[in-house]
Order: sequence, then C-alpha cells, then structure tokens
Amino acid sequence: MLVIGSAAMHYHFPDSREPKDIDTFSSEDLRPSLFGKSVENFWDPELQPFVGDRHSFATVDELYTIKCSHLYWDLKNDSWNKHANDVLFLKGKGAKLDLSLHALLYRVWEERYGKKKMDLKKEADLFFKDAVVRIYDHDSIHDSVAYFDKPLYTRILRDGATVDIDPKKLWEELTYEEQILLFREEINATALERLVIPSGYRVSPARSYHWALRRTITSLTKGKSARFVVTNLSEFWKADDYVTRHRSRLDKLIPLGVGSGSM
Repeated sequence: MLVIGSAAMHYHFPDSREPKDIDTFSSEDLRPSLFGKSVENFWDPELQPFVGDRHSFATVDELYTIKCSHLYWDLKNDSWNKHANDVLFLKGKGAKLDLSLHALLYRVWEERYGKKKMDLKKEADLFFKDAVVRIYDHDSIHDSVAYFDKPLYTRILRDGATVDIDPKKLWEELTYEEQILLFREEINATALERLVIPSGYRVSPARSYHWALRRTITSLTKGKSARFVVTNLSEFWKADDYVTRHRSRLDKLIPLGVGSGSM
C-alpha cells in the first residue's frame, strides 16, 4: 500500500492543507477508514512495478509527479484546481518530476479517462472551426497580445504551415523565456477570443485567463507542450495585463470576413 494525495503531502509538509481523506494505491482490499478518515483506493495492474511491496508514504517527487499527471484531464469531480494548487505547493518545496513515473501514470489515466484527440496538422480554418462564436480573425488576436513585433508562434511554424509547429524550432531554437512567453500568448489569445471579447470586455480578465490556462493544458496541448506548462505552472499562474495590451492595439484586429486570414 502506498499512501498518496494530501495525506502523504501533509506527512512530509505539516504546513500543507489538512487531508479530508486518505488516498492510496493498493492491490489489497483496505479497511474503509484509517485514523478516523475514509480511505479512497485506486489500483491498476500497471502500478505494480511502481508500488512494489512498499507500505509507506509516496516520496515528495512521486507526489509531485502524481499531481502533475492529473492536470491533463478535466474531470467531472472538478478536482483540477485542487491538484494545480498542490503542484504549485510541491514545486515550491523543491519537488522534481519523475519522468518514468509520469509516463507510467499517463498511460494509466489515458486508459481510464481517454486519449486526447488533437490534430495540429489541420489548417487554421479547420482547427479553429468549433462552437465558439468568433468576432475577429484568430491570428489578429495573437497580434494584439504579442510580446514582440510578431507573435512567437510564427517563429516555430513548419515551412508553409498555418498551425503545425516544428518541435525543433520550439524546443531548440527558442530560449526558455521565449517558450514561456509563447505559451502565455496562446493562453491570452484563448481567453480573449473565447470569453473576454464575446462578453464585450465585461468578464474578469483574471478568471478568463485561468479558464484559458486550464483549457490549454487539458484540451489545446498534449505531450511535451502540455507537460512544459504543467511543470512550469508557477510561471503561468498569474495573468499579466493582457487585456490592456490587447485594447491598446485594437487596430491590429481583423473582423471576420475581412482580409485573407478570415474564417
């Protein structure tokens, strides 16, 4: 039996939140309660090499990795923000990602919750054609929140593509700081296009940004890109003044139906 979750976190860090129950990974039938708290157990045969014959608390790095692995799916129990705050807490304590455990857990959750279905090789007019009511050309919204003279995504596109990125350009040619700003641009543009602009700028910029951050991790990225945002979550957690920057550049916006970039 391996104790995970907030109970294990509180064991390592008494300044963490008080656990309401005890989460475990165990192949055995456990008692319904321990130490006066209900037990929530999960098991998958793939976890056996990880748990082994241990009867202990998960390590700090293991806890952090488990928490990170939960953030790629937006579950009906609305646990995403809880896991995100735990990721921030544990990263602040120096926790590091265990890549082999992360890969194992991703397979387990993928089997349980389903694979992400994305095809970034679609052209822009297909990729962005969904139920969202759009007012402006998507790329022009990126222009309005760009940190440099042009949006950073334009520097990592495959030759001749409008959406498909070149991983080598992203991970080898951009600096770490540029990678952070690239994903921030995407989060900001998503918040503007899907919430802020359709509301007539009446919604909270901070709430819209956090909705877009969550959606970026759970729906709009996968693989290394999603993992990068999750493991650098503290760099993305607080919104900057993106709406003010956007509204100072309204001349860059292209209404749909105008120009070659319209959809």
